[in-house]
Amino acid sequence: MKANISRGFILLLALVCVVQVVSADFDIKTETVNPASGALEPGQQVNARYVLTYDMITSTANDESFEFSTGLQNAVWDFKIYRDGVAIYTTKKTGYYPVLTEFEIAYGDGDIELDAQVRGTVPSSANSQVLVTKIDHLRDEDVKDTYSVSRDVVSAAQVEGSLSAQQQRLKDLKADMDEKAAEGVDVTAAQAKYNAASQALTSAASAGPAQASSYVATAKTDIDEATVLLDKAWAQKAVADTGAAIESLDGMITYFVENRSMNSDPQVVAIMTKRESAVQFYSQAQDNLNAENYPLARSKAADGLSKANEALADANALKEKIGEGFGLSSDLLLYIGIGVVIVLVVAGVVIYRKRTGWDELG
Repeated sequence: MKANISRGFILLLALVCVVQVVSADFDIKTETVNPASGALEPGQQVNARYVLTYDMITSTANDESFEFSTGLQNAVWDFKIYRDGVAIYTTKKTGYYPVLTEFEIAYGDGDIELDAQVRGTVPSSANSQVLVTKIDHLRDEDVKDTYSVSRDVVSAAQVEGSLSAQQQRLKDLKADMDEKAAEGVDVTAAQAKYNAASQALTSAASAGPAQASSYVATAKTDIDEATVLLDKAWAQKAVADTGAAIESLDGMITYFVENRSMNSDPQVVAIMTKRESAVQFYSQAQDNLNAENYPLARSKAADGLSKANEALADANALKEKIGEGFGLSSDLLLYIGIGVVIVLVVAGVVIYRKRTGWDELG
């Protein structure tokens, strides 16, 4: 039993040692790429530097290496290895695929750092991306850890195509804005984004490919936002128009109910029913507007406006049919006013005659 326990303990210890051996890899401590951001363009100079810390995967370092690669042309590499902050190895290499062998990277215990720098130019044949740097840590040709950096590449021809496409979108946006403004839509918010996009495209037209690509991307974002803002304003106008139509309809219904006492008239009841239908569509339009579903908000607003206008047409026809009638709020007050004027005129005539008679007697 004791022998079995001992063998089990030894096996467990061996497994722990194996885990410790194969768990090592490398970490990027610092990374610097110049240019730091944005797209690159063919022929552009690129510099990159990486400082990484690492441990050897095996203590003997047999068949262990760092393999570097890049898509930059005329690449020149500078490597320095530091142990406890002191440079102990320096080498320079060229080409797309330099390698640091186990002899160059194995320095035993201590705080080991590798400083790797590369300089090169973006090839003219690059399509959409270029590999700046790739770092592979290998053992027996098996990649244990890897890290890579790629950047977008734009050519003058690519930028010209993108610029042309966004200029056309801007032109279409302007036509749409003018059309909506003629319909009474408030295009102020969309106009501000349009102006920003227009300025960005103007700057792109005179910039180099990399900078122009950034301007075009900014313009695209502004145009996208302007399109949404215009869609929102259009929906707001449609909902407001429906609300105004319902308000006018309410005034007509109030006239029939309060001024003409026709609340039970079948024709008025039919108008009120259509009004309720219009209000339901109007409420749905408001909900969709708040939910930023602008096309559906316009659709529901259009349904509500149609129903409200239908009811208004019925109301106007009914009002014309029954005539103005006699109402306290208008006709009766007019007749009372006329009566008061007549009474005052008669009283004035009587008083005048009396005074005239007194004068003749006197």
